Amino acid sequence: MTSNTCFHCGLPNTGRPLELSINGETKYFCCQGCQSAAQTIIESGLGEYYRFHQPDQLPVTTALTDRQKQALAIYDQDDFQADFVTRHENDLRSCIMSIEGISCSACSWLIEKRLLQLDGVNQATVNIGTHRLDIRWDNSKVTLSELVHSLVLIGYKASPFLPSQEEKIIQKTQRQYIFRLGIAGIGMMQAMMNAVALYSGTITSQHVRWLWWTGLFLTIPVILISARPFIVAAWHAIRQKQLTMDVSVSIAILSAFIASCLATFSGQGEVYFESVNMFTFFLVLSRFLEFRARTHSSRKGNQIRQFLPQTCTRLDDQGSSEVSVKELRGGDIIQLMPGEMCPIDGVILNGHTEFDESSFTGEFAGIEKKTGDTVFAGTTNRNQKVQITVNSHDAVNSFNLLQQLIERSSSEKPRLAQMADRGARQFIWSTLIIALLIGLVWYWIDPGRAFWIVISVLVVTCPCALSLATPTALARATLTLKETGLIVTRGYVLERLATLESIAFDKTGTLTEGRFALQSIDLAPDSPLCLTKKEACWLSAVMESYSEHSIGQAFTVDSGFTSQIELTDIANHSGSGLTAQSSHGQWKLGSAAFTGCQQHKDSQSTDIHLTLNNQRVATFHLSDPIRSTVENTFASLAQLNVGSHILTGDPNPEAEHLFRARGLSGDYQRALTPEGKVNWVQQQPDNMAVVGDGLNDAPVLARANLSIAMMDATDLTKSQADALLLTNHLPTLANAIRLARKTNQIIRQNLAWALVYNAIALPVAAAGLVAPWQAAIGMSVSSLLVVGNAMRLKR
Repeated sequence: MTSNTCFHCGLPNTGRPLELSINGETKYFCCQGCQSAAQTIIESGLGEYYRFHQPDQLPVTTALTDRQKQALAIYDQDDFQADFVTRHENDLRSCIMSIEGISCSACSWLIEKRLLQLDGVNQATVNIGTHRLDIRWDNSKVTLSELVHSLVLIGYKASPFLPSQEEKIIQKTQRQYIFRLGIAGIGMMQAMMNAVALYSGTITSQHVRWLWWTGLFLTIPVILISARPFIVAAWHAIRQKQLTMDVSVSIAILSAFIASCLATFSGQGEVYFESVNMFTFFLVLSRFLEFRARTHSSRKGNQIRQFLPQTCTRLDDQGSSEVSVKELRGGDIIQLMPGEMCPIDGVILNGHTEFDESSFTGEFAGIEKKTGDTVFAGTTNRNQKVQITVNSHDAVNSFNLLQQLIERSSSEKPRLAQMADRGARQFIWSTLIIALLIGLVWYWIDPGRAFWIVISVLVVTCPCALSLATPTALARATLTLKETGLIVTRGYVLERLATLESIAFDKTGTLTEGRFALQSIDLAPDSPLCLTKKEACWLSAVMESYSEHSIGQAFTVDSGFTSQIELTDIANHSGSGLTAQSSHGQWKLGSAAFTGCQQHKDSQSTDIHLTLNNQRVATFHLSDPIRSTVENTFASLAQLNVGSHILTGDPNPEAEHLFRARGLSGDYQRALTPEGKVNWVQQQPDNMAVVGDGLNDAPVLARANLSIAMMDATDLTKSQADALLLTNHLPTLANAIRLARKTNQIIRQNLAWALVYNAIALPVAAAGLVAPWQAAIGMSVSSLLVVGNAMRLKR
């Protein structure tokens, strides 16, 4: 940048610009804000930013007014954060922010690096396509207002991401695409009519000139409106010393347009306005189809979130009252009438009904729900009035969590997509060099034809199909998976699903219903306390209330029962059991290994033991039915040559025979601790997936090559998973593997088609056998075939 333009934002400087010495060189700035932002960036050791920065943003305002400082302080208030911030354990928080001022990939790099320098920031990922920041921080070390202020200091504004805003952006972009398509379509049709008359050879030279000028006026709007985004993107790429598809596209469009203009003005040569219009039209069309495939999933989710109720009926000692959903807290009880949408996650306290969960699973069949079952925000009560106990406040609901996980997935590219991007860049370099050589050869052979042959080569070999081959297929496949009930939260999921060789399932809550029922209670005859069955069950229910394991549903606290025993210091030992203290000593509730009790080898049930000072007090015999779809799931996986294993903390050996009878092909590992599951998985081949739902499954999901969590899983388990299974229909996993393999196949077909097409089209165009308008048709058909092939991945 010279003294005439701002080093940071690129706008013209005033008569006396501000100065700053950077690496021994004097740089000039239009305002104090840009100067301060540059100084902050350099002092933070992030000067590399300016090597790739495209300075086309607005001047920076870093000197905050009192009102702006007060606005930043609001970011730390709990009621303000309730709409968009998700709270996790240990005061960890996460949210998605919309960022203003991003102009290029260097901006996303700068934002991520600067935030990660701050103590307490665990994750910062910027999606360059949506200009959104996914951030996770420790609120005890750094506050949200400090994070926002740190972005202000380097020239960016951050605001909470709200679905309604994204929907407006999507609608605006769609309108722009349609407008650009309309302009290019009209120009293409009119120019083609002119071309038919020109190539007929039966018109006078005067009419030829008139048609040339008509074609020029028809093409100017196409260049200024429809082709402008390609040209601007190409200019930015060149300034960053990068080659993208837009570079070769823009060279072809502008070269053909400028040459046609010169021919029109001089009255000599040839014009190809119809080729420019046609080329531009099909380019915009292919981009529009790819845009629709990418945004359809997020639009559907945003529409549902916008319809979430803002008020609900809360029940308390004074009766019922209509309150804002933001006022709800964990433990509150709400009443949901038939036909009403659930505004928040919770557990049915009283009642029996069916819920429409199509917003999650895509299936419109009603899901039966009864006391103790979980219901999710965005699902609709169909039949009967129910009372629901609220899990947590409004921000921590299924839709907010899914939005963050989907955003994380969209910001990542799988290895195949990265390879395709690199291949496209190499292809562009090769094409430009080859086109230059072909031009030189034809200039020596026939100078009059050289230019148009080069244009034909550039158009016919445009890497549109190569660039669209992977992202379009991935976007379509991801949407199809969502419609069948599997949410992809990592970019590499489809790639790893396609190469999967085995799946390890957690048993309880995954392969079983997770609805434990108490069959019987066996009191120890030599118990140190003479407890009744009712009192033993009551003590166990109090202890289980501190656990999120589904076993706790088998124990209920009788509101009319009181015990003389007061439990304190209740602690949950994940994957093992619970402990508590009383005046009588230490209580334990859990498996035989945890409590030190003897496991009956012939037991047909899941046994939970209650001990006092390591002496057995009672044994609870629980039943948990196996899901009806397990046998079909094992059979479907076997057809795909995918093995099935079971990892469980349940020590009951009899359960293995039940699963073997249903087609279990692999190992059955029982009585495993969370660490034991991790150790077992680490000893297996990399191409294995793990499916779980409990809090004790979070460690093994974090270590697995591919992890899938059930929708009923805890938030920690979901956040550790690479994909979420939103339905209890387990054969969805086999369908996902089939779709992933088909996606890989289609991507390879698209890439092969793009390469074969260019291998054939290039020598034909180089031989001078293809006119520019024919090249435009060939390139367009190639791109549309790729997009159309990807659309075959529909459900």
